[in-house]
Amino acid sequence: MSSPRTAWVVAKQLPASTDSGGRQRVRAVIDVYAQSFEQVHVVGFDVWPGWREVLPPHVTVHEVPAPRPTAAAVAKGSLFAGKWYSRQIHDLLAAGVRGRDVVHVDFPQMAVNVPADVRIDVLDLHNVESDLVARRLRNEKPLAARLLAPEVARFRRFEFAVAARAGHVTACSRRDQEVLAARGIASTFVPNGVTSVEHDPTVPPATRTALFVGAADYGPNKAALRWFLDDVWPRVLERVPSARFLAVGRGLSSVHPRATGEPGGVEFHSDVASVDPFYEQADVCVVPLLSGGGTKIKLVEALSRGRAVVTTTLGLEGLEEHRAVLRVADGAERFATALADLFEDPEQAAKLGAAAADVARSFSWESAMTPLRDLLSSVRS
Repeated sequence: MSSPRTAWVVAKQLPASTDSGGRQRVRAVIDVYAQSFEQVHVVGFDVWPGWREVLPPHVTVHEVPAPRPTAAAVAKGSLFAGKWYSRQIHDLLAAGVRGRDVVHVDFPQMAVNVPADVRIDVLDLHNVESDLVARRLRNEKPLAARLLAPEVARFRRFEFAVAARAGHVTACSRRDQEVLAARGIASTFVPNGVTSVEHDPTVPPATRTALFVGAADYGPNKAALRWFLDDVWPRVLERVPSARFLAVGRGLSSVHPRATGEPGGVEFHSDVASVDPFYEQADVCVVPLLSGGGTKIKLVEALSRGRAVVTTTLGLEGLEEHRAVLRVADGAERFATALADLFEDPEQAAKLGAAAADVARSFSWESAMTPLRDLLSSVRS
């Protein structure tokens, strides 16, 4: 009798909660492996209280302390990958992985923990991380971008070497697939989903209220919100003085409002128990991202709630085929105009929201993970 097939999922962030897109995706990946393998080991950082109550008995979670980078790890993977090194994860994999086991690495940085003689069967990029780092540095820290350019280049070489080493690579945006293809690396498109797709979309209240949902401890969100407040929202108020803007997300109280004040009509709601009441108040959701990569789960969620969306071209990344159901605007003036137009035409906003909800019915994580499920069928055989 053959031994049970075992899978190892090496994750950067264990989904102790689902308050970030990365954690939602990791949880969805774990669920797929739990459906596909007789034994599953999940290894990663963070705390997951009560995991035994929410996961099947054949799934074991190995929580490890925060990463402890070493000079050797930095030399191997650059500063950007080396900082995620954990001797505990390396040793767990070295001692635990057997010949027929399947190893899934979540984020290329985590490959710095995989022993050289352990095969990586599936690498889930989430994003082309070296591109994401480069874009974030250029937009948020131009001086650091120049100083760290050699490290970004080393990280890029490490990332593509890991992708070439992996048996299969999954990407969550078509753009990332194109970047990989240019390097001769084939990939499987596994898009992001949304946990709230089961919510019935509601009719917007026509109160001229915009909503932003995002964690303030994520650099692209922080930069997007600051740009929106400083450059976009004042322009909206010039046309629609009664407009309201709700900013909702983890850690907002640490950075907002500023001591020097914020524009009128702005409310900050930090660490809320549920985002549902805020979607109910909103007519339009905004995704004003200037950096970041991959499919934006906040955009998917807004569409699933039946709300019109204004986003930048970057915010649309990964969902380009659905451009017709939202408004895409780059630059403060155009973004403000698109938002004010929807405030002044609530019927159009409601029509866009209804069309968005129809599109979003296919955005459940169960549906999004189908390509990974199919891929694992071939890996197991």
